[in-house]
Amino acid sequence: MNSALWHLGQKDLTESELLAKLRVKTDNEDWIADTLEKLRGFGYLKPDNEFALKFAERAFSSEYGSGYILEKLKKKGLSDAVIRDAITKVKDELRIDEQSILNERINSYYQEFNMSKEKLIAMLQKRGFSYSQVNEAIKQHACFHQLQTNLEIKAEKADLEKEVLKYARKGKGMTVIRQELRQRKIDTTDLDVLVEKLINAEQIDFYGACLEQLEKKPYDLSTHKERSKAYAMLSRKGFSSEEIQFAMSELS
Repeated sequence: MNSALWHLGQKDLTESELLAKLRVKTDNEDWIADTLEKLRGFGYLKPDNEFALKFAERAFSSEYGSGYILEKLKKKGLSDAVIRDAITKVKDELRIDEQSILNERINSYYQEFNMSKEKLIAMLQKRGFSYSQVNEAIKQHACFHQLQTNLEIKAEKADLEKEVLKYARKGKGMTVIRQELRQRKIDTTDLDVLVEKLINAEQIDFYGACLEQLEKKPYDLSTHKERSKAYAMLSRKGFSSEEIQFAMSELS
């Protein structure tokens, strides 16, 4: 009993939690059962449904969502039915609107966004709100259009020339380079001008690169089937028809 009262004095516990702690103290199940019965009689040990109701009330008032309540109470040994019943009851009685709670939180805590969209979503989902609730809350924020993804943040910092040269060294042609940059949200407005400058400076040679890629593969270019395979391979790497024809003519 002394051990039980000490634990309950530290914080509210469910029966399951207190039972686990008492079983560390003793393996005498009769003593444990007697202690729990007395605690219920004294009103020191809340029934699971009452514990769940109080927990849900505190969580909602602290701007947490249903997901948080469900996760935390499950860890405390409460059943799904008891938890969901408590959430529904509290929401009905206190007229809880989770979307309004979340909207108010995001509007009051974030005057502007200095983090990525992914990080913000993860933080709000950790508080127990669903992805759809989080997405709606973000969209209603005044600075919604300023919020960037990790990809967009990295794209802003990217050096276009370095990125182009990196792909070219990997044996990629212009088509693939353009696709890769766009997928990574990197601005390609000046791409054509930059590539022309790099070609003139002999830092890029797509014809030579195409030939080099073809030489790595053992295609028999004397047969139509093998030529088709080679053409498809080089096309997938982003080389133009002219560059591919040049490479094939060099090896024919």
